[in-house]
Amino acid sequence: MRVVLFQPLGFDRETPADSLTEALAVPRIHFGSLLRTHVSQGTELGIRAAKIIESGRLFPDEIITEIVRDHLHRATDAGFLFVGYPHRVTLAPALDELLRELGQPLDGVLRLRLPEEEKERHVRRRARRRLCRDDRTHTFEPSVDTLLVEGVCNACGGELHQGENDSESSIRGRFESYEAMVEPVAQHYARQDLLVTVDAVGTSDETAMRGLTALREHGLRPT
Repeated sequence: MRVVLFQPLGFDRETPADSLTEALAVPRIHFGSLLRTHVSQGTELGIRAAKIIESGRLFPDEIITEIVRDHLHRATDAGFLFVGYPHRVTLAPALDELLRELGQPLDGVLRLRLPEEEKERHVRRRARRRLCRDDRTHTFEPSVDTLLVEGVCNACGGELHQGENDSESSIRGRFESYEAMVEPVAQHYARQDLLVTVDAVGTSDETAMRGLTALREHGLRPT
């Protein structure tokens, strides 16, 4: 099975992609992971990518597609779950063409969308999150963690504070930017009758199973 997944912001730990990867029995692919592998291994593509990263320029479609092409040509035909890619509408036709070359067209595109009330819940929850000043890998999530001492990190005793980009307005802005990015890509696949959209409500497992059911009803038959 070859599926593209767009999952909204707001899933910090387990995500629907985790459950879908297992249910579909296919490898999960993140473009960021492919990119980091090329950079760390110093491949020709990795060297080119590293120069772009150092320059701060936006990655051109050409090199993004070449990195994806390299992976798919080396991968088996067992299928995949592409998470968050293609992330620009200009990349979608390139992926279509690449998969046609391989004789492996997409089976479906699943878009998980947050209803407005659920989005607001995520915004408020994320705005309550606190980071440790001494170690930013230490985080406090009020919905799942309990502080031993108010305002103090359980792990190291450092002071907890709100991240500079974690105000409610900043978080809402990120949601809006994400939706603006995904919408034209989703419409590209809607025109091919590949798009399935479901609400991302409940647990990650519940959302994933709702998406899997919708894919089946749309004609996809996961193993």
